[in-house]
Amino acid sequence: MTPIRPELQPELARYRSDYPILAHSVYMNSNSMGAMPRQAADALQKYTDDWAREGVEVWPHWLDVMRDTADSAARFLNAPPGQTILNQNVAYFQAAIASCLEYPKGKNRVVVESLQFPNVLYVWERFTDLGAELALVPSDDGMTIPTERMLEAIDERTAIVPLSHGIYVSGALQDITAITRRAHEVGALVMVDVYQTAGAVPIDVAEWGADIVVGGSHKWLCGGPGTAFMWMKPEVRERLRPRLVGWMGHQDPFAFEAPPIRFASDHRHFLAGTPSIPAYYVARAAYENLHEIGVPRIRAHNLALCQRIIERAQAAGLVVHSPLEHERRTGFVAVDFAGSEEASKRLIDEHYKLDWRPNCGLRLGPHFYNTEAEVERMMDRIVALAGRA
Repeated sequence: MTPIRPELQPELARYRSDYPILAHSVYMNSNSMGAMPRQAADALQKYTDDWAREGVEVWPHWLDVMRDTADSAARFLNAPPGQTILNQNVAYFQAAIASCLEYPKGKNRVVVESLQFPNVLYVWERFTDLGAELALVPSDDGMTIPTERMLEAIDERTAIVPLSHGIYVSGALQDITAITRRAHEVGALVMVDVYQTAGAVPIDVAEWGADIVVGGSHKWLCGGPGTAFMWMKPEVRERLRPRLVGWMGHQDPFAFEAPPIRFASDHRHFLAGTPSIPAYYVARAAYENLHEIGVPRIRAHNLALCQRIIERAQAAGLVVHSPLEHERRTGFVAVDFAGSEEASKRLIDEHYKLDWRPNCGLRLGPHFYNTEAEVERMMDRIVALAGRA
C-alpha cells in the first residue's frame, strides 16, 4: 500500500456542521468514541417509522439494512460485498471463532500481544478451560511489541493469532502482513482486530492475507455502539463451525426448525441471535460521510494534525508515548507528564474531549472534522496545565 504523507485538508471543515458537539467542544477523542453525526437522529427516526408502519412485516427490510450496513463496513476493509456480517460487539466474534477450535495438545497455542485490549484477552483466557494455551508476547516499553518477537512466538503449536492492527495504549501499528505470513507457514489462523484503525487508516484484507478481520463502529467510524463487523475468507468460513450459535445463523432462520442447526451456506452462518437493528441504521448513516471523503484523505489530514501535536509536546518537554514515525502510528498521539490524569479531568470540564489511560497519559485523536486551530488551542491548554507554558 502506498504510504500516505501528512497533508492538511482544510476543505473537510465543511463537514463540521454534521457533528453537533463541535459547536461547543474541541472533540479529539475519536480514538475512543467518534462524534455523533446529526444523521444518527434521522436514522433512528427512520428505524422507528419503519417499525411503526410495518410492524412484524418489517423484518425483510431489516434484513436488507443488515446486508447494506455490512457491505458498507466492508468498504473500509477493501473487502468484497457479501462476505461481512454484523453483531453487537467484537467480544462475541472473538468468542465465536474461539468456539470453532478443538485445541488438541501440540496445536493449542493462542499467540497474542500482551498489549491487546483486555476485552479480547478475557475471551481467550476462558478457553484455557477447554485446552487453549494463551501465549502472551511481552513488550519492553509498554507501547510496542517488536514484530520479530511476534514472529518468534508463532510456531507449529500455534492454532490462532488474534492480534490488533493498532495497539490501543499507544497507537502503534503492527506488521499484519509479516505476522500473517509466519502464521500461515505453521498452519495457524490469523484474526485481526481493526477497531483501533478502521476509518482512520487504509486497510486492505487481500494485501494482508489474514483469515478473519473484526472491528466496530463507535470509534473512528462515528457509528455509535452496537455495530461490530466480521469479514472472513470464504474458504475459512466453509471449514469453521461455531459452537456459539443463534437463529439468525440458520439456513432458513424463519423456519424455526428443531435442532441440530442447519448452518447458513454463506457468510450468515456466524450470525447469532436477534440483531441490534437500531444500531445498524445509525452505523449505515454514519459511514456515508467517511465514504464520501475517503480514508486516504482522512489519514493525510490526521497525520498532519498529529504531527503538530507531537511537535508541540516535544517542544514543551512532554513525553510522547506513541511512535513518532507516521507509518507506525494509528490516529492518535499519547502525551504524558506528571499530573496528566488530573489535567485530563480539567480539560474535559473545559469541553476539551479526550481520554486518559494509565502508563499512556492523554490520548489525543483528531479526526477529519478537526482543524489545525483546534489542535493549537488544545495544546496551548495542555502545555499550560503541565506547567510548561
